[in-house]
Amino acid sequence: INWLANNPPSSVEGQSHLLRTLLATDLSSLAPAQERLVTQLQQRIRVEATTAYLKAPASEDYGWIFSSDVRATAFGLTALLEATPSDEFQQLAQRMIQYLMDRRQQGHWASTQDNAAVLTAFQRYVDAYEQAAPDLTASVEMAGKFLLDATFQGRSLKTTSETVDTDALPSGRELPLAVTMSGAGRLYYSMRLTTYTDAPQEALDQGLRVERTIQRLDDRGEAMGAPVQTGNDTITLKPGALAKVTLRVSSPTSRTYVAVDDAMPAGLEPVNEAFATTNQGLVDEANTGSDRWWGTFTHTEMQDDRVVLFADELRPGEHTYSYVARATTPGTFTHPPAEAEMMYRPETHGHTATGTVVVTPSAASAAER
Repeated sequence: INWLANNPPSSVEGQSHLLRTLLATDLSSLAPAQERLVTQLQQRIRVEATTAYLKAPASEDYGWIFSSDVRATAFGLTALLEATPSDEFQQLAQRMIQYLMDRRQQGHWASTQDNAAVLTAFQRYVDAYEQAAPDLTASVEMAGKFLLDATFQGRSLKTTSETVDTDALPSGRELPLAVTMSGAGRLYYSMRLTTYTDAPQEALDQGLRVERTIQRLDDRGEAMGAPVQTGNDTITLKPGALAKVTLRVSSPTSRTYVAVDDAMPAGLEPVNEAFATTNQGLVDEANTGSDRWWGTFTHTEMQDDRVVLFADELRPGEHTYSYVARATTPGTFTHPPAEAEMMYRPETHGHTATGTVVVTPSAASAAER
C-alpha cells in the first residue's frame, strides 16, 4: 500500500480506488498521500454549465474493462464524498450528480458497470448530505414580485415549476432574485432565462463546439476554392450557384439528445440531395456521416429555411455533416449562427459566429436596372 500511495495510477478510476483503499486503512502515515489524491481528482474535474464530470482514458485498451466517463465520474464522486464530505464540496458534487442523471436513458445507464457505480455514488451523496427527510416550505421572488411557493414533506420525486413571461416583470437591467426556505432538509432549485437578439454573435462553446464552412461548387457540383468559415470572411456567390455547407460539432464527452439548427440566410436555400440524383457531384459533396455506425445524426430535416439535425447519442469527438445549398436572391444577407444544444439540458450548447453571404446580381439583372 505504501508503494501504491507513492506511485498512484494515472487513470481517474485507479486513483479513486486507491483513495478509497487508503481511507479504509485508517493509517495516519498515509494521510499526506490521501490529500494528494484528493487534490489530483478535484483538479481533473471538468465543470461546464450546470454539470461536472471526470473523463475516462481515451485509450481503446480501457474499452475492455467497460471504462466510460459515467463510470469515471461515479467512482471519483464516491471517493471524494468518502474523503471530503464538506459543505464546500457539495455544490461540485451536485453538478456531478446532474451529469450522471443527464447520461441516463430509459431509466438506466449504458452498462451494468455504469449502473452499479452510479448507484453507489448516489448512496454516498445521500449519506453525506440527505440524512434529514425534507419537511420544508420554499418561495421565489424576483424584483419584489412573488413567483412561486411550494411545500415538500417526505422523500419523493415531487417538483414544482413556473414559467414567467418577461413582460410580467419590471423593466430594468437588474432584477434581484430571492429564494427562501424554512424547515428541515435541503432545497434544490434551478432557473433558466431565454432571450433572443438580432445583434451579430461571436462563436460560443458551452460544452458543444460548432463550426460552419461554405465552399463554392462548380456547375458539375464539384468543390472549387478553399472553404470559408462563418464569421471570418464573406462568401460571394452568383444567382443559381451552388455551395457546400459543412457543419462540424465537437464534444469532449458523450451527450444525449443533441439538436443542431443551421438557419439559412435569405439568399440561400438547401438542395435536397435525394432529388439531385442527376448530378452525382452533388451527392458526392453531401456528407451525412452515414458510413459511421456510432455517434452519427439519427434524424435530419431539410426545410426551406434551415437544416436541422438530431442525435440520440453524440459520442466524444468531432462529427461532420455536409449539404448543398443554392444561391437564389441577389443581395447581402446575414447568416444566422448554426446552433447545437442538448434538448433537455439547453445550458449545454454552442454556436458559430454570425456570417455574411453576398449574392451578386447577374449581368442581365444589372443591365435591366
